Amino acid sequence: MKVALPLALLLLAAYPAIPAKKAAVEASNAKTRNLLGNPAPDFTLPDFDGQPFSLAEHRNQVVVLAFWATWCPPCRAEMPMFARLQNELAPQGVVITPIAFDDPAAAKDFLAKKKLNVRSLSDGAPKDGGRVSALFGAHVLPKTVVIDRNGIVVKAILGKASESELRAAIQAALK
Repeated sequence: MKVALPLALLLLAAYPAIPAKKAAVEASNAKTRNLLGNPAPDFTLPDFDGQPFSLAEHRNQVVVLAFWATWCPPCRAEMPMFARLQNELAPQGVVITPIAFDDPAAAKDFLAKKKLNVRSLSDGAPKDGGRVSALFGAHVLPKTVVIDRNGIVVKAILGKASESELRAAIQAALK
């Protein structure tokens, strides 16, 4: 009985978040359905050094956008894979670009502490940013979007991406 009451209270306290999360997942899935097979929305965002990244400038390359935040445990777990793949696949014309929907200083500090050599873009903190995250339906993190050489969205992964699934999507986009 001592365990049941606190557990019941915890479940009741979490209940309002369950419909909100379900709605966010549904919104993300709806946006993804609208993006797949269509041109990716163009955008320009600064990286953590203030240098602009424009999606349009990367036409003829496969672009992987990895939406993440430091407060998202699966996002943090993916970052070493993205850094490794970015370095490995760049010679094949693949650009892997994490987009932080987070406080830019916190995200930059996280990457530095983990010694991850990856160029990440800043989409601002949740309270005042997220313009590009919204364009791609990144209402739930992590979300990974693969764009082929022609600028067409060919794959979207909601949740933590497996390396094998991501590699398969990149290889298909390279053809």
